[in-house]
Amino acid sequence: MRHLAVAFGVALVMAGTAASAAPTPAGDVRTLAAGYERSHPSPYSSTPKARFRAETAALAARAQRLSRPALVVGLMRLLALAGARNGHTAIYPYDQHPRPLHVFPLRLYAFPSGMHVIAAPGREALDGARLTAIDDVPVDRLLTAVRPLVPRDNPATVLDLLPEFLVTEEVLVGLGLIDGGATQFAFADGRAETIAPVTASSFASVGSILAAPQRPVGTQPVWLQFTERTQWLTRLDRGRAVYLGYHLTTDETYTVSRRLLALASRPGVRAVVVDARLNHGGNNMTYGALLDVIGRLSRTRSVSLLIGRATFSAAGNFAADVDALPRVRLIGEATGGAPSQWGDATTVNLPSTGLIARVATSYQRYGRPSALTTRPDVAVPLTVEDFPAGRDPVLARALAAD
Repeated sequence: MRHLAVAFGVALVMAGTAASAAPTPAGDVRTLAAGYERSHPSPYSSTPKARFRAETAALAARAQRLSRPALVVGLMRLLALAGARNGHTAIYPYDQHPRPLHVFPLRLYAFPSGMHVIAAPGREALDGARLTAIDDVPVDRLLTAVRPLVPRDNPATVLDLLPEFLVTEEVLVGLGLIDGGATQFAFADGRAETIAPVTASSFASVGSILAAPQRPVGTQPVWLQFTERTQWLTRLDRGRAVYLGYHLTTDETYTVSRRLLALASRPGVRAVVVDARLNHGGNNMTYGALLDVIGRLSRTRSVSLLIGRATFSAAGNFAADVDALPRVRLIGEATGGAPSQWGDATTVNLPSTGLIARVATSYQRYGRPSALTTRPDVAVPLTVEDFPAGRDPVLARALAAD
């Protein structure tokens, strides 16, 4: 989940009323605002202080009258005022909240053709179906209403996170879009399914593209194999290419970098592919050895880095550093992580609402100061036709480039 992208660990912030006072909804609003203003090094870089404090006061004034879903939405909206480069500053649906949020058990993905189902446990026939409405509310209206609640470094972060917020029951109820409970989902082929919500934590393991539908052996695309591993190596294209699935930036990177260099130095190897499309981050102090190996191999081999909307946090820093190397091609989508962003999140407990909020505490400076994303040299989108068929046009383009 996104909280795994914190670079150097998580600390706990307690703010608000005295310990002897009973938690209140208004107290949660003030606690969140105080924790944000105290912990974030630049809390008003996107929203002026006067507006942030006015929004805080307005939400606190009506908090006691709000339902929990409406308060959840208000708190999400308040924190989203952090703006660009603040994908770490958020209330994430899949976090382990003391009072869990609930989601409708569908994993959606924003393809160029629309919002499609890519995982639906117990409803596998829905795989690939395009969502058109929830409880008779058209999907375009849903997206317009939900988008302001989504944390972001850039538009690609929103593209990555929007599907999670879109299926969160409290978000849809709090926005006044549905009544809650079992809800009807409509699809472009005319089908309609009534789906009941489940706790977000129970669905987290299948609420990610990392847990793609299981396919027959030999048809699962390489990038979705062994997603439980933080890093893994294999040879492709009859041994002419070496592939590194780079899912997390950790201390293991040094060892896998040595192995990558050894494999790629063998006779007959012409291409090296490092795949960071599923890398949500980790420790940005651990990838130096891999960066060095990529630079060395690019002198004699075709080297490609695969990036996408889920390339975030320390992986976004990594992509920016690779982008600065000569002779390395970046293929795929723009990164969801900004090269430079506010990270190193701490947590703020909101006891009345039963939520955990996350607030960035440091600025990670990489790449060009003005860049909000790292863009590929070769843009290759994943289509809804590719995904269920097990095709990977991004990897195919990298292998064709040698």
